[in-house]
Amino acid sequence: MKQFITYQLFLFLITFSYAQLDAPVASPRAKISQKIGLVDVNLDYSRPSKKGRVIFGELVPFGKIWRTGANNATMISFSGDVKINNEFLEKGEYHIYSVPSENTLDLIIYSKTNAWGSLSEFDESLIKLRVSAEFQNMNTPTETFTISFENISNNGANMSVKWDNKSAIYSIDALTKDKMLANINNVLSGSPTANDYRKAAVYYYEENIDIKKAIEWINIAFNDSDDLKYWQLMYKALIHEKAGKMKKARQYAKKGLDKAKLNNTPDGINALGIIFKRLNEK
Repeated sequence: MKQFITYQLFLFLITFSYAQLDAPVASPRAKISQKIGLVDVNLDYSRPSKKGRVIFGELVPFGKIWRTGANNATMISFSGDVKINNEFLEKGEYHIYSVPSENTLDLIIYSKTNAWGSLSEFDESLIKLRVSAEFQNMNTPTETFTISFENISNNGANMSVKWDNKSAIYSIDALTKDKMLANINNVLSGSPTANDYRKAAVYYYEENIDIKKAIEWINIAFNDSDDLKYWQLMYKALIHEKAGKMKKARQYAKKGLDKAKLNNTPDGINALGIIFKRLNEK
């Protein structure tokens, strides 16, 4: 019995010795996955907070390499080729470093290495891209360092870097148009489905490419049967409106609105109600 108690006490002491306190970290890690056009963008970085400190020029010195966050160097990956501030970057996984000055923040896209944290100097052969953005003053300071993707469209987005009372914005061009036109041509030349025709029509409509083609394709995708859903009729109304075919557009909008009301679909009633009202005012 004594040996059993001694053994249990030994196990308890071993467990206690290796137990670790789970506590908040000073610079929590954040991961962002964002689709921009046809490109998957993944960002992995740590987010320090201001905590009453002066950031740029003191905590983050001017003219020195900054890891663009805290702890390990910030990582970013692109599943396809992009342009940042109109500079070409091949798809891949990279570190993000930056060098602040009083008025600008230089962003350096750097080949992925095993280096932890910041660098004392750059290996110029590993710099894949270097772009600059002017600092903008913000009326409301950002307490916690933030990188975000904003103003996302079919073709690109802005990457915003914010901390304290400063922000810097970089444009990301996902090079969508050439890829989409090639994809559409390839798919529609094969054995396209109705959904393929719908996607092609909506893309041509949204990007103002060829509205006649958009009408042709949306009519193939959705014929004029009574079985169309409200959202299908809404697409037809919008595309015909852009083509200047107002009579047809009103017909599709009215039919779609009636379908939405019949099925008690609040989103459809609201969206088609706005479209139908607009069309009747033209």
